[in-house]
Parts: sequence; C-alpha cells; structure tokens
Amino acid sequence: MRLLNRVKHTNESGWLAELVSMNYDDEPFNCLHSYVVMINPGCTRANHYHKEKEEWIGICSGELTLLFENMENGVKDKIILNADEKEYKLVYIPPMVAHTIINKRNEKATVIVFSTTFSKEKDVYLYEVKEND
Repeated sequence: MRLLNRVKHTNESGWLAELVSMNYDDEPFNCLHSYVVMINPGCTRANHYHKEKEEWIGICSGELTLLFENMENGVKDKIILNADEKEYKLVYIPPMVAHTIINKRNEKATVIVFSTTFSKEKDVYLYEVKEND
C-alpha cells in the first residue's frame, strides 16, 4: 500500500484534485477502469482481496475508514480518508491485500476507484478485515 499526494485546489465553491494527470509521474494510469462507489451511513463495503487486480481509491465525499491486511504476511494497516482534509490522497491497494471500507459517520460517503482491470468475479476472494482493538 502507498499514498499518492495530490494538490487540492480549494475556493468558496468547493475543491478540485487532479487524480489522473500528466503533471504526476507516480502512477501507471495508461489504461485503467474507474468507478464511483457511494457508501451509506453505518455500512461496510469490499471485504475482499484480489490476486491480480490493483486498485487506487480516492475519497469524493464524507469520511471513511479503510482497513487492510496483507494476505501473504498478515501485516494490517488502517487509513482514514476525509474529503475535508487539506491534502488529497489516493490509496494504492496492490494484489493480495484484503480491504474493507467502513462508513462510521451519519452521512453518505463516496469514493472513486481506478483499477488495472474491470471487476472479474473469479478474482474476488471474500475476506473481512477486522479492526484492531
């Protein structure tokens, strides 16, 4: 997992962050599948890992807790993404890293996801990452 820093341009009407841009040389965005996911308050999504697929997740609205567990070495991690933070970040999820996305807030949250392939049922392995106490 790796965070990619992005400039967040803010004014009175809202904010803009360039996600895919020739201004950055830290991503391989040459032929990706992308989609937006909305997570209702109190809900959890994902709970899986992929053996082949790579994903990049960026917050669009709200706040989300992302839990990770490397299926090869058992290392766990946690990242909180909040759309109101000063700096915009993309979270990179390599193959073999299980991920769970939790909306603990009372408002909807949305993320945009870029991946190296479109979703394939045969490359989705169910696994719920539990939060460390």
